[in-house]
Amino acid sequence: MNAGILVSRSTDYTYTAGSNAKVSYDVEKYDPGDNFDTTTSEYTAPLTGYYLVANHLLASNHEAHQIVRVNGVPAAHDHVWDQGAGVVAEPTVILRLNAGDKLSVTPDFASDGNVLGESWGRGMETWLSVALLYAE
Repeated sequence: MNAGILVSRSTDYTYTAGSNAKVSYDVEKYDPGDNFDTTTSEYTAPLTGYYLVANHLLASNHEAHQIVRVNGVPAAHDHVWDQGAGVVAEPTVILRLNAGDKLSVTPDFASDGNVLGESWGRGMETWLSVALLYAE
């Protein structure tokens, strides 16, 4: 069973500070197991095991948190400050997921701003990758 994915955001979109809305990934670059739902922006773990979760978020804000959630509960986060042309959050973590667990990413910006997608002109600026490392 193929449990890996690579999804991204095609265009920029406005994010409202404090909304806790999920990052809206709308392009499935790699999802042979059909484990990612672009409607809900959630990855569903097909097997119980350990997963490598990596993502990148580029935003036009001065401060941001990016929270990786499992079944809506924070499991990992990254906090960044302005780096000149925007902020970049890149948490990479190994998580134990049960089959059926739902994984999502939510930014938490200090102020309203934009999440930048591929339309910014430099390839994938906002993306999520999940890979099964070990199935139990």
